[in-house]
Amino acid sequence: MRVSLRRMTILTNSFAMVILFTIASAADQFKCHNKVDMVILLDGSGSVTADQFKIAKKFAADLVKHFDISKVRTNVAVASYSQYVKTGRTFHDDASQEAILKAIDGIHYEGAASRLDLAFGLVQFGLFDGKQGARISDKSVKKVAVFVTDGYSTRGVEFTRQSADSLIEKGVNLFSVGITDHIDKDELNELASTPRKSHQLIIDTLGKFFTKEQVERFAKEICKID
Repeated sequence: MRVSLRRMTILTNSFAMVILFTIASAADQFKCHNKVDMVILLDGSGSVTADQFKIAKKFAADLVKHFDISKVRTNVAVASYSQYVKTGRTFHDDASQEAILKAIDGIHYEGAASRLDLAFGLVQFGLFDGKQGARISDKSVKKVAVFVTDGYSTRGVEFTRQSADSLIEKGVNLFSVGITDHIDKDELNELASTPRKSHQLIIDTLGKFFTKEQVERFAKEICKID
């Protein structure tokens, strides 16, 4: 079958434009190159549905893509909590975007009690530990904990306040992400450092995923912390 030179030229030019557009879009995406040790905690309790848990996992994956992942720049630990806490990866594990996304994808929904107290214990005494790869002796590395949850927990808001204050005193910056239509705003507030407006994100379209713009703005807030 013959293809005219003109048609081949058009097809070649069109293909080149697609490639250039893809490259330009990737270049336009915000990328944080700062030193950050970030823990992402996913709420897998029964007050969060399986579909909402998928929204949480997608948010976590999209957030990670805005950071320069390495042992030198941003490293990410991942865990989930319900009746039990389950560690998907520590800072000691392979620091690559591919490895982190695989860990997030591998976290399973439990759908039981909301033992946020166990998650706090894991963050404070487990993940932010030099033996688990956390850069605790490097003062230039910012410590961040992102709680993706509906805010309801077994121990209640007073325990959450005390536990959050303990982490903040140890230099951990807290960010909270509300993913359902029945969030406990008081508890979600306690899971966010101040000013809360820049440390909190609540989904505004129920049953849908966070937009690219929302995730990017949130990543920028994490990146610019002092």
